[in-house]
Amino acid sequence: MENSPSTAVHIVVDMLYDFIDGSLACNNSVKAVKKTIEYINSNPGQRVIYVCDSHPANHCSFVEQGGEWPPHCVQGTKGQLIHNLFYQRVNDSESLPFGGNVFNKGCSESEEQYSGFDAVNKDGFSVGNFIDKFYEDKEVEKSVVLSGIATEFCIKESSLDLLKNGYKVFVNKDALGYVTSEGHANTLKMLEDKGVIII
Repeated sequence: MENSPSTAVHIVVDMLYDFIDGSLACNNSVKAVKKTIEYINSNPGQRVIYVCDSHPANHCSFVEQGGEWPPHCVQGTKGQLIHNLFYQRVNDSESLPFGGNVFNKGCSESEEQYSGFDAVNKDGFSVGNFIDKFYEDKEVEKSVVLSGIATEFCIKESSLDLLKNGYKVFVNKDALGYVTSEGHANTLKMLEDKGVIII
């Protein structure tokens, strides 16, 4: 099994309370949080960034607006917060969630945005901008590792966008929450067929 490189950017996707124990709680999510933190602490050379749903209260994906999901990750609520274990158990202070390494998506009421590729931080940089800047003076292949929730939606779409934009993509299979076991397995198989490396 191929290991992710020490120079990779580790993207932690939607490790938010609403996907862990809230309105859209997913299978394996608590274990996924713990496995992600273990991975971060075991790979101190990797740059960690956090991608987060951050929806207005009238977001288009909500049932009340004609969407398919219950309200979730609404700006200003506990459900939109990154799980507290990241603040308690991540060893390296640079790998903790803080202003510049937190990227929000789904902020417009009219845009779904499963993929985290175009998520934006407080300085207006997208995830793609950030990764390119991180790698600009490194003579190595641009590699990313994804952990997070949910395999069938935001992990899938983020992985496909990253592949499409020329990155080598690794997915940490032990650090994923998912809607169903079958959907999780089928999505990983599809991603592997597209060139994602499952670790």
